[in-house]
Amino acid sequence: MNKRTVLTTIVAFVLLVAVIAAGINAVFTVTYVDARFVTYTTEGERAAQEMKEDLNGYLGRSTTFLDLSEVRATAAAYPRFKIVTIDKQYPASVIVEVTERRAAFALAAGDAWDIFDTEGYRIGTSTSAAGYVLIGDGFSLSTEQGLLTGGYAAELLDMYGAFCAALGEPRANLLSVSLDDMSTAGSLEFDNFRIATTEGVEIVISEPSVRAAEKAAAAAEVYLSLQDGERVRGSITAVISALTEKAEAHYSADAPSV
Repeated sequence: MNKRTVLTTIVAFVLLVAVIAAGINAVFTVTYVDARFVTYTTEGERAAQEMKEDLNGYLGRSTTFLDLSEVRATAAAYPRFKIVTIDKQYPASVIVEVTERRAAFALAAGDAWDIFDTEGYRIGTSTSAAGYVLIGDGFSLSTEQGLLTGGYAAELLDMYGAFCAALGEPRANLLSVSLDDMSTAGSLEFDNFRIATTEGVEIVISEPSVRAAEKAAAAAEVYLSLQDGERVRGSITAVISALTEKAEAHYSADAPSV
């Protein structure tokens, strides 16, 4: 076989590979981004539209060589959403499924408010705390992780979860959560969560470091049992009973004693 024949064979082979690659690329190219959004608010709907536009930037990319971590990073840039699924559907689709996080808390951040969801993730900011459960001293934002932090952050979230189970949407009933920090030197008293309600009755979760969710569930049960006239005054105090070792809550028309 002479050199010309060898060269012709090589060129033909290269062209064949190029044709095959072009054919594969034509078949395995992203032509559709199947973006599935679950939203609850107008803010979520706007953010979903913006994310969809960003995700459409992957149209025309190779399905085979598309790095899904890159797609995940694009979706993760929208903290209002929780990522459910990111996957490829060969030959030409990318599936992105996200759901809007449930807003819960507002924490002062200068002239605005950081908004956190029920899992403690910061989902955005607001110019007003209205419509959110206001939290204050004892809590802060971890800017590195975008999470609510504080000595009782986990207990706050557990407690709120119990209220969600009992009340459905606690923001309709709860205005704020404050912390009685009794950690001063020599103090024998326990810390407390004090929860202001829309009607006026105060809910006190004593010693939140111990079974906060169970105490919140007991408090919610008493709260729901109150008549309208009772909810405008007094307090509901939740503790762990020394006798039964179960969470118990009691209503008093007077000011709380803890």
